[in-house]
Amino acid sequence: MRFSEFQKSLAQPHPVYVVVSKQELFLRRVYDLCREQVKESARDFDWSVFDLERDSVGEVVQAARTLPWVSRRRWVYVRDHAGSGLKAYLARPAPRTVLVLEAKKRSRAWSRLPLIEFDKKVGPARWLRAWAKQEGYVLDPAAARALVELVGDDLGRLRMELEKQFLARWESRKITSESVAEITLESREYDVFNLIGAMAKGQSSTALLILNRLFAKGVSFSQILAMLYWTFRRLLVAREMLDQGRSYREVLRKLKIWSYRGQEGEVRRYPPEWIERVLIRIRETDRACKSGVSEPRFHLERLLIDTCRQGQL
Repeated sequence: MRFSEFQKSLAQPHPVYVVVSKQELFLRRVYDLCREQVKESARDFDWSVFDLERDSVGEVVQAARTLPWVSRRRWVYVRDHAGSGLKAYLARPAPRTVLVLEAKKRSRAWSRLPLIEFDKKVGPARWLRAWAKQEGYVLDPAAARALVELVGDDLGRLRMELEKQFLARWESRKITSESVAEITLESREYDVFNLIGAMAKGQSSTALLILNRLFAKGVSFSQILAMLYWTFRRLLVAREMLDQGRSYREVLRKLKIWSYRGQEGEVRRYPPEWIERVLIRIRETDRACKSGVSEPRFHLERLLIDTCRQGQL
């Protein structure tokens, strides 16, 4: 069953549930929902959590067989269960206990038990927006997509980054793509991604604005040039791989250009000859910056303006 179906079932819960996932954020949402079923004042009596890396199956069964003290039902949550040791209990579960077993993979022992699974059709961006709403925040769709582009689709890492946004936007309760760019660790790479897009579209004012933001974050001219060169080199290889008939997913995985997830059309629009010209200009700019004749910032700004004038796609 999906998470929403699990929520609906709690009006008349099953005596046993199994949640199978490697996504920490999903597991946490299930855990939090289970915990909320017991009033805070009754949790010392009717809410138990076990981890089978340190606790025994016998302790789990003893807790599950104990009648609830205050609540209508006792809730027992078990982490790191591998699908063995509870066969006798599962055949005859306690009617006034809800036992939730958390695991990283399925087991044949659970074939007849209600299975809570992460709905892969619901992308991480939608998960983030739903979680932000639950916490009382408004997460812009563009900001959610930016987080996924920056961090990837690992829900554990996404959760940590979103929690940073919660702290930073405590007063406004609104999270935008601008706040994501300011705070997220990988925002420098995201800025470079946007910088290249502005260069390709001939948007010199946008390119200069992003350059100023990178300098304000303490990124040196040599670091900016290195990131530009690294990304353009991989874009050139990406175009070659795509022209050879390789899948876009394979290209992303091999070249690690995660900022371009979902941007296959944009990558295909970059002509190889334009990328090669920009790479030559980056090398020339690097030599000019190291010559010491003028300020490195001047050479970088000139690189962006000239590229915008000549390379509008």
